[in-house]
This record gives sequence, C-alpha cells and structure tokens, in this order.
Amino acid sequence: MKVTKLMHVCIVVPNLERALNFYCDVLGFRSDFETDNDKADGRLLGFDEDEIHLKAQHLISESTDPSEATEINVVEYTDPKTLLSSQPYTQQNNIGITRLALEVNDVDEALDDIRSVEGVEVVCEPKNILIVEPAVTVTARWCSFKDPFGIFITLSQPPMTK
Repeated sequence: MKVTKLMHVCIVVPNLERALNFYCDVLGFRSDFETDNDKADGRLLGFDEDEIHLKAQHLISESTDPSEATEINVVEYTDPKTLLSSQPYTQQNNIGITRLALEVNDVDEALDDIRSVEGVEVVCEPKNILIVEPAVTVTARWCSFKDPFGIFITLSQPPMTK
C-alpha cells in the first residue's frame, strides 16, 4: 500500500459559524463545500450509533485548486452534540494529532491580525528557527497560538536559505 494524498484533517468545534468566522475571515481559508448530514455513518466516524447528525465546512487555502488541496474539515456534531467538556490537548506530547501548521507570507503580520480575535491565546511570539538538514541550513520564522476553541496552530513563513 502507498498513500497517494493526504485528503483532509478534521477539527471538531462546538459552533460552526464561529469557527468559520475565524478560519475564513481571519486565516483566509475558503469553503469548498458544506455538509449537513442527519444520517451520517456513525460507526465509520467512530461512534456507537449507526447514524449521527453533523454539519461541516470543507475549507481550502484561497489560492488552492480544489482537486489538489488538502482540506480542513471543520465539523460540528449536532446529534450527538460536540462534547464541550473535553478540551484539546494541553500538552503537545500526547498521542494523536496535536498541532496544525500553516504557511503564511509574513508571520508577524499574520499574528497581528490573529491576536485581536476574542478567545485566541498567543503561545509563542514570532521567532527565527534554525533548521539544519543534511543538504541545507535554513532559517524559518515561526509563531504559535491556540484558536478560539483551543486548537494549537503554528504559523511559518517560507524559509530563508543561509
């Protein structure tokens, strides 16, 4: 077996509209399509129920061809409801998907836009990171924050070759 494409990553949220405001209006993603399914296959999605109800927006980068894109599926479960008592990981050394990394043209400018959003927590201010690989050494500018739902996100701008 050989994986040919990373199709999507799901982010579960308690309020789809609020999530869209953040991911589209602040981060600049666009919705490729939406799902409102009251007969989704619960077992396939890891539930005990045969059928569940969910709403989702399938987001891609603004400049991406949908056929080439890896999507972020922002999902609100309505039956059973998204669990509000379970929070995202507080530490990044948990088993599972713990971080979303996004490339932007300018980390400092992007974080200035993001920090004004209610509920965002800046975890690490922008800093230059030295990345040493066998063939090349590059400097990349990174920062980290938690979105209004506590999802840990890293921003990186294209590296500068040394």
